[in-house]
Amino acid sequence: MSSFEENYELILSRERRNAYVLAKELISKPEASVWMVLLPILFVHHAFSIQRYKKNIHGFADNFIKTRKKALDLAFGSLTTGENVVINLETCFPSLEMSAEKEKKVCEKQLEEIRILVRHYKELLGAKGKTYEVLVKNAYGTSGKFKEFLNQLEMAEKEVRRYVTKVFQTTDAAREVSKKIDKAEERIREKEAKEIF
Repeated sequence: MSSFEENYELILSRERRNAYVLAKELISKPEASVWMVLLPILFVHHAFSIQRYKKNIHGFADNFIKTRKKALDLAFGSLTTGENVVINLETCFPSLEMSAEKEKKVCEKQLEEIRILVRHYKELLGAKGKTYEVLVKNAYGTSGKFKEFLNQLEMAEKEVRRYVTKVFQTTDAAREVSKKIDKAEERIREKEAKEIF
């Protein structure tokens, strides 16, 4: 396995872990009740609720990581072939129907997020290290440079979510979820930066 492939696996593993941490912060786990001992039928209901919770966690994490995986694949492909990455609607969203204006606009906003992630992943893929933390340290050198990347990414992600809540999910509940995602991601990133540097 080449160092690019090893680094790819380390990065993807960390992105998955972060997606699951975020999902667990956003989706409430069903609580057990003392009544389950007295009324076994409640335990059956709880078991189904736990299964649904796990399915929701996995579904959220899988969807959340799609943009990151796309950017990681583009960065990996560029480094392994030596070709420049083309980041446009056709390469990033090949199944997008170009006549759907709202969908096209949100994808255009996601392109900035993908550009930032591709630059980041190329740095990490090219770094030396046996752990994700070491890759980040060797790629960025200082916490200030790493935080600069995190701030750029945060701004791009917020812009995408702002557009989505303005055009597609316009309810107060959707805006609240968007705010929860922003705050949870901020906590996760702060913790990660402190652990690494």
